[in-house]
Amino acid sequence: MRKFLLLTALVATVSAAIALPAGATTPATFDLTAGGLSISAPTSSVSLGTQTVSNSSSTITGSLGTVTVSDQRGGATTWVASVISTAFTPPSGPADPASNVSYAAGTITASALVVPVAVAAANLTGVSTVVTGTSTGISTASWNPTISVFVPANFAPGQYSATITSSVA
Repeated sequence: MRKFLLLTALVATVSAAIALPAGATTPATFDLTAGGLSISAPTSSVSLGTQTVSNSSSTITGSLGTVTVSDQRGGATTWVASVISTAFTPPSGPADPASNVSYAAGTITASALVVPVAVAAANLTGVSTVVTGTSTGISTASWNPTISVFVPANFAPGQYSATITSSVA
């Protein structure tokens, strides 16, 4: 019996020595908030060039300037960059309609986390998709589009002006 009590005491001592100390668990969290999606484009007037009036139709082509989409939302996202144009209107005479305006994004420079795809737009009367992007994180994509305007034969001389509006969603 003495051996049994000694063995029981030894087991109790060892069990107490390896028992876990008293404690408490505390859940912890943190929040990540998404940034924004934005587009920037030239805001000052851009000249697409000069040509002489003609009795045959022609196309005038020029660079719009750098357009940049910045996607700060994080994670897997997609976006669509679009443009729309007003008619190119002279001081007098008929306007050159937005249906005669086309947009080509050209070469796109992008950060490693986005795959941009250019989409040619041949008629800027309505909102037209010009670049799409699929992103896996914070990213940017930039391009310098070429604007082409079909000029019908015998249009009046003068400075033709339009507004080209860029957007991203």
